[in-house]
Amino acid sequence: MEWEEALLGAWGGEIPPQPASYYRRRAARARQIAEGVTTRDMKAQLLDEAIRCDRLAVAARESPSASR
Repeated sequence: MEWEEALLGAWGGEIPPQPASYYRRRAARARQIAEGVTTRDMKAQLLDEAIRCDRLAVAARESPSASR
């Protein structure tokens, strides 16, 4: 989660929807970084983030408000 997203969530603001391609890129980047990480916990955290982004991409693809 980016700091902007965390701040908006803490303030009760709504995070604007992103297109599915955005989340697919984030998932791919998290997996790419995880390949070079040697710490098991950090690798697990990055792979969890990739899975979360994959789910968001599916939801964005199914949501008509996220298509831009």
